[in-house]
Amino acid sequence: MRAAARVQAAIELLDEIDRTGYPADRTMSHYFRQRRYIGAGDKREISEHLYAVLRHRLSLQHLLKSVSLTSSSRLLMAVHLLQIGTKLESVFDGQRHNPTRFGDTQLEALGNIEFAKLGDAPLYIRLNVPEWIAPGLEAVLGQRFAVEMQALNERASTDIRVNSLKSSRQQLGPEFERQGLKFSDGELAPSAIVFEQRVALFDTDAFKRGEFEVQDQGSQLLALATGVRPGDKVIDFCAGAGGKTLAMAAMMQNKGTLYACDIHSKRLDELKKRCRRAGVHNVRVHRLSSEQDKWIKQHSSYADAVLVDAPCTGTGTWRRNPDSRWRLDSGDLQYLLQLQHSILTNAARLVKPGGKLFYATCSLLQEENERQIDQFLDANAQFKPSVIGNLNLFQAIADKVELSANTLRTYPALSGCDGFYLCALQRAEES
Repeated sequence: MRAAARVQAAIELLDEIDRTGYPADRTMSHYFRQRRYIGAGDKREISEHLYAVLRHRLSLQHLLKSVSLTSSSRLLMAVHLLQIGTKLESVFDGQRHNPTRFGDTQLEALGNIEFAKLGDAPLYIRLNVPEWIAPGLEAVLGQRFAVEMQALNERASTDIRVNSLKSSRQQLGPEFERQGLKFSDGELAPSAIVFEQRVALFDTDAFKRGEFEVQDQGSQLLALATGVRPGDKVIDFCAGAGGKTLAMAAMMQNKGTLYACDIHSKRLDELKKRCRRAGVHNVRVHRLSSEQDKWIKQHSSYADAVLVDAPCTGTGTWRRNPDSRWRLDSGDLQYLLQLQHSILTNAARLVKPGGKLFYATCSLLQEENERQIDQFLDANAQFKPSVIGNLNLFQAIADKVELSANTLRTYPALSGCDGFYLCALQRAEES
């Protein structure tokens, strides 16, 4: 594909995302499946253009408004290209598969954009943060608000977790080197390898052999913070496709029982495939009808450890899901707060006396994190804060995470990974 044709593809994707409201990754996957002639390099360039516009949408809209232009996908892309020094006439030339030409009036207006004046815009616009959520994020981050939000506007690294059931960093490293891949050992998680550039990892033999899983280092830390051990009875209550399930299974060395629960059967079906590839044998998959499923009563007081990675706003993952920030509103947050409280309350019933409950989100907001824990503890006197697992490991990286005896927080700028929160609680022993 020519460079201009890649831009046109990104514009079409932007239009489709706006039309359907579907997530960008899902939209891209469908788009590329319908156009199998698009090569890997072309896909990479198309996604770079698309994600750049999605990350900076608010500031691009501001610049268009400054010259009285509307915020169409085509115009947003044009401003993005101007910012990176591209001559619009070389792209918007009207040739087959390329973007159509701009009229003289629009072209003149685009040429009048003064990028330096973006510095005079309100901070939330410069940082591409929805205005309604900015105060809540600033309350958490304080003086780090700007630097952390800027980090969320950058492309995330590609992190993998080496599957200790089948391999090690020492074994995988030479194989990646022979393939010419540039990588480094993760600084946070002991089984992490980090690729700064996008690489086709799913095509590698090592992936097909189940020797690693793609997983952000912050997500790997959440699994480590549970401190689960071989022989434990563990429940991953909101397992999704099972990244943390697989990580905990490796920690348990395939010994004990690990239930992976979720309400989405397709995600659990994907987890089953991942378990087979990873050589994981101690995971049992169960689809819940809701967070109040009768299965919970049947397994009351069962588990040594329950992990609740609750549905949330995902503010800590905006690097990877830049479009999600524009789909959120305050009503979504209120719904999620109620759902999180219900999930946490019901999942707590699964913890045996003396067992531990771990509550986690990929959100930076206090409402979804500390305030949820405070509300839960006020209503559940049998639970108290507890020490997180593998505390020594976290103390060794204390300059890169926010740590207390019972909580862990990661941030994109400070930690170099997605933003996560985890709190450890313990149920009292029965008298």
